[in-house]
Amino acid sequence: MCKLVPPLVAALIAFAAPAMAEDGPRYDAGGFARCIADAKAGTDIDAALNNCIGGASTQCMATPGGDTTVGMSQCLESETRDWDKLLNINYARALKVAEAADKELAELGSAASPAAPELRKAQRNWIAFRDSTCRYEVLRFQGGTAGGPAAQSCMLELTADQALRLGRLTEGMEEQE
Repeated sequence: MCKLVPPLVAALIAFAAPAMAEDGPRYDAGGFARCIADAKAGTDIDAALNNCIGGASTQCMATPGGDTTVGMSQCLESETRDWDKLLNINYARALKVAEAADKELAELGSAASPAAPELRKAQRNWIAFRDSTCRYEVLRFQGGTAGGPAAQSCMLELTADQALRLGRLTEGMEEQE
């Protein structure tokens, strides 16, 4: 073995240590929450909510380290997590409404098919669609470094869109619960 490898490795570690010590980009989850709250307080809620998509990650990418491939992916992933939380809240709410409607229809003797199982199926199918679509985004870049941020951007956009779509299913129903 080459005796130069250990000193070379030590030198690389010494040079990389300051870079590894940096905290990376700063994601402001409060900014995401403020955007959602402000949008819901406005008059054109749909447009305002759509304007929130990508806002927090864009601000994060403007912080030190956010302009790197890894930083961009981290920022996009952070905002995706926030949208995923909102998606899960909206899905649970929509499922609760569908189950209540199914129960009411069954009590009335309706022959209508239950909606809740179809909503569950649709959500499972949507997850498969999202995951496959975003895997394709990686493949478009043929192993290039832009594939990571492209895939994460895809996850962000599709997750946000689904969160908002599910939210629209139960608009105005909070008062009825």
